[in-house]
Amino acid sequence: MTKRVIIGGLLSAALLFSTVPGLRTVHVQAAKHYKIVLIAGIASDAFYITMNHGAQAEAKAEGASVQFSGSPAAFSPGTQLPYLNAALAQKPDLILIAPTDKVALQAPINRAVKAGIPVILVDTTLANPSIAITKISSDNLKGGMAAADALAGATGKKGKVAGVSVNPGISTTDQRLQGFESELKKYPNITNIGTTYATDNPTRASTITKGLIAAHKDLAGVFAMNVVTGDGVLAGAKESGVAGKLKLVEFDAEPVQVQAVRKGQITALIAQDPYSIGQMGVKLGIQYLNGNHHLKAHYGTGEAIITSANVDSAAVKNFLYSK
Repeated sequence: MTKRVIIGGLLSAALLFSTVPGLRTVHVQAAKHYKIVLIAGIASDAFYITMNHGAQAEAKAEGASVQFSGSPAAFSPGTQLPYLNAALAQKPDLILIAPTDKVALQAPINRAVKAGIPVILVDTTLANPSIAITKISSDNLKGGMAAADALAGATGKKGKVAGVSVNPGISTTDQRLQGFESELKKYPNITNIGTTYATDNPTRASTITKGLIAAHKDLAGVFAMNVVTGDGVLAGAKESGVAGKLKLVEFDAEPVQVQAVRKGQITALIAQDPYSIGQMGVKLGIQYLNGNHHLKAHYGTGEAIITSANVDSAAVKNFLYSK
């Protein structure tokens, strides 16, 4: 028997009881169908696509619906704002959003809050995240430190290394850079020649990587701080003929990256758990809508370090992204 049939039967019984003298009237209220909007940093990114899978699965279990939106072209405030404005016009019950800039998205997201729409920050955060009911992310500072340790191990704890990131002002990659630079100080024989920003453009990341390789013949390794940047760094290493020789450590675990680990072209991936972020976002959001206003300020998810030794193991299966 389906839930709809059960509820229909109860409502019929309530109507019957109310017409019989001396019997108490029964009121039955069906669970509300919540409408949720998930706004990605960039909707074409395997990380956010996997997050959406988790959100959709939880919404189905909860009897809610999730609309997945976001620019497919770029990770930037300018491309994300139209999708946020469109969501506000729809007046959903809840918004899940990955802010593309911790300052530029502060006021626009605050407009949603003032309009009475609860907001949960997923993956990235704001300069003042207290306007959201909670935030959900991996530990990006710890992830940056793990990247430094992995790169140090791959290079024999010596030589020149560089970073390639997105844009300054993004909470996650800023924290990854902070953790990376801090942890590298533990290795006196490693020289950090600095981080270059590729504006979340794989072509630019590839050009930067080829330039680093040409300018530093003794370059030992590169840390790519997100999936799109990683695609460009890997392409640059391939085009320069040093894939496998130049040690690459990258954040995220999209299919192309995972295959490159299997081929020995990427040394290690610092993989997040976007499926759980989406799943938790919907679950906690519905709890809030149902009256639980005592959520923690932050909920963390686990990370995994993926190498050729464990890439096909059950232990890291849930950390591999999907399209």
